[in-house]
Amino acid sequence: MAAHFHGLPKAQLLWGETGEPQDKVSQDVYFSPTDGIQETKTVFLNGCGLPRSWNEQPLHTIAELGFGTGLNFLASVALWRKTSQPGQKLHYISVENSPLSAKEMTRAHLRFAELTNEAAELRAVLPQAVKGFHHCHIGNNIELSLLYGPVGEMLPQLQANVDSWFLDGFTPARNPQMWSAQVFDEIYRLSAPKAHLASFSVAGSVCRELRRVGFEIEKKPGHGYKRHRLEAVFTRKKPSPDRAVTPKTVMVIGGGIAGACLVHQLARHDMDCTLIDSSGLASGASGNPVGLVSPRLDLDDTPLARFYRTAFCYAIQFYQQNASSSFKQTGINRMAQSPEQWDKFAKLYEYQALPKEMLELNAEKQELQLPTAGTLQPIKAIQTLVKDTDIVAKHVAKLANESGQWVARDENDQVIARADIVVLAHGCGEIAGLGLPALRKLRGQISIAGNITDRPKTPVIGKSYALSIGSKELLFGATHDRVDEVTDTDVKPSDHHRNLAELEALLPKLVDQIDASALTGRTSYRAASPDLQPLAGAVPDLDKCKAWAKQYWGKLDDYSSTPVQSGLYMLNGLGSRGLTLAPILAKAITADIVGHSSPLEKEAATALHPARFAARTARREADK
Repeated sequence: MAAHFHGLPKAQLLWGETGEPQDKVSQDVYFSPTDGIQETKTVFLNGCGLPRSWNEQPLHTIAELGFGTGLNFLASVALWRKTSQPGQKLHYISVENSPLSAKEMTRAHLRFAELTNEAAELRAVLPQAVKGFHHCHIGNNIELSLLYGPVGEMLPQLQANVDSWFLDGFTPARNPQMWSAQVFDEIYRLSAPKAHLASFSVAGSVCRELRRVGFEIEKKPGHGYKRHRLEAVFTRKKPSPDRAVTPKTVMVIGGGIAGACLVHQLARHDMDCTLIDSSGLASGASGNPVGLVSPRLDLDDTPLARFYRTAFCYAIQFYQQNASSSFKQTGINRMAQSPEQWDKFAKLYEYQALPKEMLELNAEKQELQLPTAGTLQPIKAIQTLVKDTDIVAKHVAKLANESGQWVARDENDQVIARADIVVLAHGCGEIAGLGLPALRKLRGQISIAGNITDRPKTPVIGKSYALSIGSKELLFGATHDRVDEVTDTDVKPSDHHRNLAELEALLPKLVDQIDASALTGRTSYRAASPDLQPLAGAVPDLDKCKAWAKQYWGKLDDYSSTPVQSGLYMLNGLGSRGLTLAPILAKAITADIVGHSSPLEKEAATALHPARFAARTARREADK
């Protein structure tokens, strides 16, 4: 049974007379009280040979243990902007178990006058203190990944190739978990060839562990009151997968929110994208007037449960940055439908599944309030996200790999498009012969009532949901029926009555204002996987899976070696959570395509991999 989730510990700070923070627990300072910026430049930037080390690299990845006030990140960004070349990208990854609040950051940053602009940019994108992986973009060429949680839990979940290491945890004698043998094993696993490493610590245990995992170390003159600092270079050879040339062209099939997020994320990496959908944009469930961006809340502390929480955090930032006119942070109220559900709400609050700024209880109304959640106009958002993309309104009847390139053809066998990569985000659409996992088809109808004067100011969710749209309209529903085929999209009076019955249970005072005969609405279909988890990643090669399962099953804890179809990916099975999950899953698929670090925890990526069903089937067949 999975452990209950508990919120991150808050940083416990003491403030020096000159404004620098100190950690109460370890009794160590976050940065030098005399000259913190120069210490960072000497120990970490110079110690890792920067900027020389990132010259001629299209992507440079820095990983840090101990984000603290973000000083090392700010100094790295400032140096990057002075020395990097057009087209280069910087990815900065940092682990922090006790994140500082925005208010604490602001106070600490007063000491960094020369980094004022960079500090303001950081605070503008700083995620809430939610355990798990968070990703922030500053411009088009700088990405910050903050791994909130204990280093011993977070590093094993990371998939990256690190070029520079900043070991900046509190001193080993007072913070041993940051300098454990397990941590150094992970540093070995994640290090790229000839990776550089820098640290203020030259403790014997640190030096021994670095040598053990393959670093050549050298003590250098320290900075300020510290006599020495440490520089190291990773010299051990280890197997690394050969990577083909990065593809340049991508076909995305599906014009809903998943396809739009894919196109937007791929464009960040200068990929040439074509979006194909026979009905144009937002013809499916993404065509509803308004949808909810809301977290799935679990009591478990597992990588998959953390994925759902942090996916919500990322979606909020993503829409605010890239489709702001479509998104409103209205908050959402979840009403308990039973004493058992209210008990779960109380535990979510007690265990801080989300911090109190994001999760409130209203005992009088038996509500769980989510003030940072909101509503999205998906049609408008999709149009914004794909505005610079070639869009083809044709039906893909056949998709095949021809001489190393994917070719989409119509019913008359005419070529629609060619590309190095295809990502299928086509919902309940059918494309035969690709070995795709079977999907459940879910038919849903929303209802819209007009001339409603006493409407809820905040969207309400119970067994159904209701929210205000337009000047006097109320959107509510929706039905949720599993069907065998996608047939008509007619609006049914019987489904309106079902929605009205659910609305009466949710907000009984509203029903008397509604003229059932005047209701309008919309019907659409969603896709869900057999285990109700999304499908995000490379499509398996079914013909090769049985032999793979017989050889490797039980020896691996992921599907990274599963035979897949080269250049074929899918993002599907999002069910009713497409608006919340599409941004981060599109980012994950894009990272795989271009060879960047995965934004997902390793075990979460495994749980969502499309190969999971083929692997299980292959194992059963292999055992026969």
